[in-house]
Amino acid sequence: MFYKFRSLDNLQFVLDIIVNQRLYAATLETMNDPMEGYYTHESDIPGEAIIALEEHKKSLKFSSLSRYDNNPLMWAHYANGCRGVVIGVEFKDDVDFRDVIYGAHSQLSEKIPTTLERAKRVLSYKSDFWRYEDEVRAFADKGSYVPVTVKEIMLGERTDRSQKALLKKIVSAVDPKIQIQEWDEEKFYVHTGQ
Repeated sequence: MFYKFRSLDNLQFVLDIIVNQRLYAATLETMNDPMEGYYTHESDIPGEAIIALEEHKKSLKFSSLSRYDNNPLMWAHYANGCRGVVIGVEFKDDVDFRDVIYGAHSQLSEKIPTTLERAKRVLSYKSDFWRYEDEVRAFADKGSYVPVTVKEIMLGERTDRSQKALLKKIVSAVDPKIQIQEWDEEKFYVHTGQ
């Protein structure tokens, strides 16, 4: 299972995930790390391949998730200081997802078969200081969404009571098999990704 941290400031986005069983996929230009997308390449890669890679980099859409639901930094940064939720999902069988590699940038090689695959590789690297996110990226096949099955929702410690009650009612009506969990302080720790 993978986890999407969400604020409830725009409740319609959370409801879209639950009701439509999908995650919005964004492009590189909307990511919060301005250093993403950098790479080096071997001299044997033709210029046309680099141009094609750049086009793929701009047009590919992906959704970012975490492997863990219990990282306080993720709750603080992406779930509005524990006022939001974490949505546990499983990908549909045909979703192309990859673990983010932390450290330096991607080194392109002629051995990688296509410019599309090269672009996905480039978009699967992030600077080391983002390691706490334990990120996984799911690439949208077509359009702007990644199909998922919602399995659970964890309500943050500071989630508004009326929002909690509303979410519980909606989830119960949409799919009663989705588990709803309340914040459990003993479950939380900082995962180092190692």
